[in-house]
Amino acid sequence: MAEQKKQPSVDAAPDIREKLLQSALRLFTQKGYASTTVREIVAETGVSKPVLYYYFENKEGIYRELMQRFLTSMDSIFDNAPAADKPIREQLFQLAEKMFVIAVQNRDALRLLHAIYYGPPQGAPVFDFDAHYLHSFEHVRKIVRKGIRSGELAPGREEDIAWLLMAAAQIAIEEQICDRPPLIDRHQLKRILEVLFRGIGRKYEKKKR
Repeated sequence: MAEQKKQPSVDAAPDIREKLLQSALRLFTQKGYASTTVREIVAETGVSKPVLYYYFENKEGIYRELMQRFLTSMDSIFDNAPAADKPIREQLFQLAEKMFVIAVQNRDALRLLHAIYYGPPQGAPVFDFDAHYLHSFEHVRKIVRKGIRSGELAPGREEDIAWLLMAAAQIAIEEQICDRPPLIDRHQLKRILEVLFRGIGRKYEKKKR
């Protein structure tokens, strides 16, 4: 019979699991995933290696938990979308604002995600980031489709409009993880979306010769 893994004596620190996560996140963000060791994570937290192994088994387990937690919070925005009876613009404004707030509240997790997704390979476990992003996109596209059919949005290719709206939100979100003060806040994000809804093309009549 296999020996059961014994729980470390951490009764005095019931939040030790969360402390391990936050220590790992700080180190992953500052040093990179590949350069961070289990020894550094436990030293930062003030516990021993067996404590980390009990909660997460290894460094990969901590990374998966951090990414899953952040992406689940993003997914929940769309799974609990604004009431369908609200105006289309209001639904889209609310989704963008909630995405923005989650990003601001989880800057380090977002920085880590970007470093892994856009940067050189760091040996991190494979994580299907695209599936989560497309999950968000499909929700936005459904709202756009409804807006076009109801006449609240101008006719057009729904996927093109959805990508444009997602791009505006993404730029505002990425501003929050720069090393300098962000250039776009939540209020400016709403103004940008309002510009998109109004359209930037100017109507004109062709001059007669």
